[in-house]
Amino acid sequence: MKKQPVTYHPRPAPGTRTGRVWEVADRISEDTGRRASRQEVLIEIAKENGNLATANTQYQYWKSAREASIESQPAVSDRLSDVAEQSLKVAPDGRLLIPREMRDAMLLETDGQVAARVEAGELRVTSRKASIRLMQTEARQLKKPGESVVDQFLAERPAIWGQD
Repeated sequence: MKKQPVTYHPRPAPGTRTGRVWEVADRISEDTGRRASRQEVLIEIAKENGNLATANTQYQYWKSAREASIESQPAVSDRLSDVAEQSLKVAPDGRLLIPREMRDAMLLETDGQVAARVEAGELRVTSRKASIRLMQTEARQLKKPGESVVDQFLAERPAIWGQD
């Protein structure tokens, strides 16, 4: 069974209503240093009296195309960036403000969800996206050239499920 290629919606022409949604999403992403959220884009389009249903659909197309372009970048980009040690202050209530540069290096999404643990007295905080990126990099290193783990799984599946 061959894996079907995933196709993404092409970028609309500049100056069109659909293209405007992509432009707004790109601008917000550039201004904030992170992927624009659907809500942010819809608010901007609403201010311009744009069609929110169109904006909602085009945002999804933009997001899929953006994620596909990020995923298709060479493996070198999989290396997470480093930020030099900085002195941070923990508030009496336990709150810790992580500077923008560090949040960007952590690939921290707008939802702010992280996994945290303490190892030998050291706090380690990891974003979901950084964890996924690390796992993908490790998995790629284990994969043999020309090997398809999906095809291998599908071939072994009847035996796994007792359907010999």
